[in-house]
Amino acid sequence: MGVLNVNDLKDGMVLAEDVKNRHGTMLLAKGRTLTGKDIFTLKSWGITEADVEGIDKEDVEKKEMEYLPPSVTESIEKELRGLFPEFNNNPVMEEIYRIVKRFKLKQAITQTMEDEATQH
Repeated sequence: MGVLNVNDLKDGMVLAEDVKNRHGTMLLAKGRTLTGKDIFTLKSWGITEADVEGIDKEDVEKKEMEYLPPSVTESIEKELRGLFPEFNNNPVMEEIYRIVKRFKLKQAITQTMEDEATQH
């Protein structure tokens, strides 16, 4: 089980917990296999996260990092270490770091894919 950002949800993932709106009304039930329409519905309701079976945030990050050469991921991590001081067990700063790192990784993946497409 793992809580994922709604933007990381994919067709075929299975909900590990019910998804409710901010008023407590159930939108999608635990055990449901997600479809593109379900993901669109969650986004439309302003849902930002869902708990799914078999994958978590770290798994998503690892898969993204595998796509990039180690030199690129090392460069991103070095840049971010310079921007972010030690967290001192501050969960908010740790989450901000994680989000920024993820954003930078996605930018690098997009650039890599564009570069590969222009080479062919």
